Amino acid sequence: MAKKLSINRFQYSAGIILLVLAFSLGIWVRAYGEQVGGAPESGSTSHISSLYTALQSSGFGSDADTPDWGATWNRIKTSAQWTPNGTATASDVASGKTFYGSDRTQNTGTLTAPGNCPTQEHQDSYGAPITQTTNCTDTVAWTVPSGSIAGSEKQDNRTGLIWSNLVYKSSNTAIFSLSSGTDWSWNATLDNNVAVGGKTAITLCSSMGDGWRLPTQKELQQAYIDGSFFNLSQSVNSFWSSTSYNGDSSWLVALSDGFMVSSGQSNTSHVRCVR
Repeated sequence: MAKKLSINRFQYSAGIILLVLAFSLGIWVRAYGEQVGGAPESGSTSHISSLYTALQSSGFGSDADTPDWGATWNRIKTSAQWTPNGTATASDVASGKTFYGSDRTQNTGTLTAPGNCPTQEHQDSYGAPITQTTNCTDTVAWTVPSGSIAGSEKQDNRTGLIWSNLVYKSSNTAIFSLSSGTDWSWNATLDNNVAVGGKTAITLCSSMGDGWRLPTQKELQQAYIDGSFFNLSQSVNSFWSSTSYNGDSSWLVALSDGFMVSSGQSNTSHVRCVR
């Protein structure tokens, strides 16, 4: 009987010792288990603390989250769980360029520039054609502008200008049309101008609001150089500019070949607007 009691006391004492050791080990792990270098006396910062500092410096994650695990773990948790929320698709991004859309999978763009951009010529009514060998290359592709406004069609990424669709007379109202253009005079003497309120070529654009205006002669020429003919819907070709040649004529520019000529302001041509 005495021997059995002695064994029970030994087992009890051994159990107490094991509990104390386990508790002490837990404290040590919590206090020193994350130490860089593995030694409590090293004075190094823990790996977790270093990771938190790096994420915070990079602006990744947040100290606040639900459920709340404390600032350090909240930062690590939210960084690990974050996923991109982009709306771009492969067809929106230039071919060969990589991006992240709505997840962490890297995607590759497939958008290709138009391939029907031959060498173009620029000329005016006073000189011979000048060949432009770099007018329109495979890298010249106009885009639908972000934050597009009603009537806008494409943006020339070289100049940043947004070009409207064709200005068209619908009943007695000037509107933007993707496929049809109307003949307008520069000085509002044509019946079409009179029918929409006696608007000149300049006021046809400004009356559209949203910052629309009639492009200058040089803006039309630059649009030709940047490949406008192949990037804009073209049912017509020659367009009024806001640039006067003299008191009775203003400049017209053709977007198919860059041809430029001064024309009487009561003559007819077409209108595109820019903003």
